[in-house]
Amino acid sequence: MAKEEPGGKPPATLESAAPAAAAPAFVAPPGPARARFGLALSGGGARGLAHIGVLKVLEELRVPIDVIAGTSIGAVVGGLYASGMSPDEIAREMERVDWISLFDDRPPRPDLPYRRKQDDSSAFLDLELGLKSGRILLPRGLIAGQKIGFLFKSLTARAASIDDFDRLPIPFRAVAADLADGSMVVLSRGDLAEALRASMSLPGTLAPADIDGRHLVDGGLVRNLPVDVAWNMGADVVIAVDVTTPFDPVESLKTVADVTRQVADMLTQDNVTEQTLRADLLIRPDLGAVSASNFAAGAEALRRGEEATRAQAGVLSRYSLPPDEYEARLREVRGAPAAVPTRIDSVRIEGASRVDRRILEGRIRTRPGATLDLELLQADLSRLYGLGDFEKVDYRLSRTDGTDLLIHAEEKPWGPNYLRFGLTFVNDLEGDSDYGVRARYTRTRMDALGAEWRSDIKIGRNRSLFSEFHQPLDFSGAFFVAPSVSLFGQFVNLYDGDQRIAEYEPQGTTVALDAGAELDRYGEVRVGVVRGRVKAAAAVGTSSLPEFDIATGGLTGRVVIDRLDNPYFPAQGRYGLVDLFLSRRSLGADVSYDKMAGSFSQVFHRGRHRVYVALDGGTNLGTEVPFYDDFLVGGFGSLSGFKEGQLRGPLFGVARLGYYARSGGLSGRFGRGVYLGGWVEAGNAWATRSEARLDNLIYSGTVGAGVDTFLGPAYLVYGRSDDGHDAFYLSLGRTSFTGTNASVFRSY
Repeated sequence: MAKEEPGGKPPATLESAAPAAAAPAFVAPPGPARARFGLALSGGGARGLAHIGVLKVLEELRVPIDVIAGTSIGAVVGGLYASGMSPDEIAREMERVDWISLFDDRPPRPDLPYRRKQDDSSAFLDLELGLKSGRILLPRGLIAGQKIGFLFKSLTARAASIDDFDRLPIPFRAVAADLADGSMVVLSRGDLAEALRASMSLPGTLAPADIDGRHLVDGGLVRNLPVDVAWNMGADVVIAVDVTTPFDPVESLKTVADVTRQVADMLTQDNVTEQTLRADLLIRPDLGAVSASNFAAGAEALRRGEEATRAQAGVLSRYSLPPDEYEARLREVRGAPAAVPTRIDSVRIEGASRVDRRILEGRIRTRPGATLDLELLQADLSRLYGLGDFEKVDYRLSRTDGTDLLIHAEEKPWGPNYLRFGLTFVNDLEGDSDYGVRARYTRTRMDALGAEWRSDIKIGRNRSLFSEFHQPLDFSGAFFVAPSVSLFGQFVNLYDGDQRIAEYEPQGTTVALDAGAELDRYGEVRVGVVRGRVKAAAAVGTSSLPEFDIATGGLTGRVVIDRLDNPYFPAQGRYGLVDLFLSRRSLGADVSYDKMAGSFSQVFHRGRHRVYVALDGGTNLGTEVPFYDDFLVGGFGSLSGFKEGQLRGPLFGVARLGYYARSGGLSGRFGRGVYLGGWVEAGNAWATRSEARLDNLIYSGTVGAGVDTFLGPAYLVYGRSDDGHDAFYLSLGRTSFTGTNASVFRSY
């Protein structure tokens, strides 16, 4: 692959890493007297959807396009058009894309294995670091382009069998930059989808694309408007379309991000200005306030592209072909889309070394001998990606004697051991607060079955260390055993009515052994045995309060179902949890008793509006629960007018009805949304079953705001009960707007 030559002429050769013998063989001009027309399409993010409008009007004016060169979004639109898609087809496909989801590689949360759902509902930052040989490693981009890659594969399916871009209906080039030396790379061969993906790999946002051993990033860094590339393809006349983002006024640059973006635009603009002088005709749509990230304004960008091209109709009409000749040319270019193979003869997995093939094969539903179903294949790739081991999972079709489906699973370079950090903070604005720094270290793929060792530590007012070894018992991962150890030290307030009379500090250690089954994407069931010891004394309060030194031991059980689409601000789904603890002297406990608690929530949505119902409850199952193991009620999301733990008893119940709405968004660097809403609750904690009546329910109402931030969910809420109790809460990274993650019982 040759680098660009210095000087004012187009470079002599600008080819991708193809063998020297595979020199381009350009299609001959349709007629000996007609000039060859080239189209150069610039990058510009969402502004580049204006290219579709340009193409639409060029067809209306019957201007033939013989070669296309594109960068970034210009490569995407140009590559799809070169593959035989019409402007209207491209517009429809772009309209169908969920751009917010596209730039979030994670599969839909309901489709994740339950263990991976736990990772994103544990109050950690949305950033996974690697730990290898004592060094902390960062991912290569905010996203790897998993969904983007599959989208491009689907859109370019008609060109799946073409590995030389000169053999496309319209010869095409995509421009990228080599991350190793900053040189321009012009992609002329290979997989069209991979070339489009490489050309728009914005550094720091989208991980580099690996093609022929090179790490390629967005071509806008070296040639955002590839006029010279179009010349080099043999064009006699080049039409350039520039949708580059203009500079912002200096007074609007308020943040470091604003300044960084402006500097990047300056670097891009240098190579654009030089290229515009080499074009025969420049089309520069007036895109107004359409920003590079505002894909929701795609229809407006397309319209502006049409307007700008029609404004040049007087010049462009000189290039028009007669109607009959143009229609014949268009039929030749469109042709019949290449048939997607109807039968898969074999399915192979390549690239994975740390994950046993039997684990991967068990998650693939596409079978040899079956008809290729892109929707089923996407689900297969999503299941593999959801395991959490891969930076990217994509596919390609190989044709030898038959059609082979090759699934390429690219393992995370920063794996298989991971670090995550988080912050938690809750304050009632009256001096009572809980704060902490959290860290999680996870070692994965410790054996062929996929054993995983996860350790969590929290440092702050409340302290804890929890470490669990999760050992699957078969390659499906359905059954497991999980020994664990827990150490904790925390503060618990003790109230007499509205008066806080003491602050206890229980400290303890427990060891447990669980066995269970993962319910695939739905949840898990586990049973186990636990032993431990807890000591507690009053840290604040009268010296006459008793001290505790308690031996604990018993049987545990848990069933959890998690189908929420977001752990903190869900739009839809349900969550259910049942916990059982049977304290037994025969297992080392000082006291035998039983307790069971449960939580359920269901969320509905319409547009940006969400309504949910939730129920929390607990019972002593007719036994005498010791005072120190009562259920605690009160605080954020649990009769919010009361202080945390102000109500307690061996039985409790809380019903909740809530509403919240997305009222705005944030920059993707800082968070995903702002929400306003509130909920009403009815409930109480009781000492005996006879007291648990409707006539002694406490009613509470809460209003507040929540922000889905990079640091975790943040809330400011105010709760007030019908008997006059009220409280404010400022919270970061601890609970859910629906109350789903609120503590339903504590067991020491």
